[in-house]
Amino acid sequence: MELFERVHLVASGSGGFDLTDPFDSHAYLVNGGSEAALVDAGIGAAVDQLLANVERAGVARDAVSSLLLTHAHPDHCGGAAALKEVLPQLEVLASPHVADAVERADEAAMSLAAGKTAGFYPVDYSPRRCAIATRLGDGDQIRVGSVSLRALATPGHSAGHLAYLGELGGRTACFCGDLVFYGGLISLENNLDCSLHDYAASVQRLEREWIDALLPGHHQISAWRGHRHVETAARQFARGFVPRSVV
Repeated sequence: MELFERVHLVASGSGGFDLTDPFDSHAYLVNGGSEAALVDAGIGAAVDQLLANVERAGVARDAVSSLLLTHAHPDHCGGAAALKEVLPQLEVLASPHVADAVERADEAAMSLAAGKTAGFYPVDYSPRRCAIATRLGDGDQIRVGSVSLRALATPGHSAGHLAYLGELGGRTACFCGDLVFYGGLISLENNLDCSLHDYAASVQRLEREWIDALLPGHHQISAWRGHRHVETAARQFARGFVPRSVV
């Protein structure tokens, strides 16, 4: 599904557009010309469908050189190992906290038990270990062909959460994972690493970045005027309130 020039939605579950497995988050394809990147991987049950959508977008599988993970919840990172099996050239990038969780398939760090209880993952799901090529710090630049993306530390929904910002299709795009959603909603969950204090700081930090396209991990997408959704959440935090949660 082409969203705008250089950006396609290649995976989405029942919390979005039902393109792939019901438990998948959104996964985005960034086409940098000579190479491409994926932002998030879904849960891993529909890798063939995801890659078929990559090819429908006009990108060859062997051009997909990078997978950028936003956070360690399995609906976003669970497909990393399966993707790396079929794309040997793929390098996986994540924050240090997320990298440690994914490399160990650490169920506690992934909040797996709580996610199963909530119905976010199949009851028989088990994560698979996946090597991480690069541990990203706040402000790190990632080159994808002719495109440059910047990692932005945005903890709150979960520890080690990253957003990715770049100039794509004539607009500033933000791949914001589960930090903020259409309408200014957020995603507070009863997990050990979900921090309301960090959440407020991250949303208010993101508000200082101009965003045209808001590309969250689930639900609706804003191809233009995305900044208004971040402003809505930041305004609530600034007033001492908590924005409404999607769950």
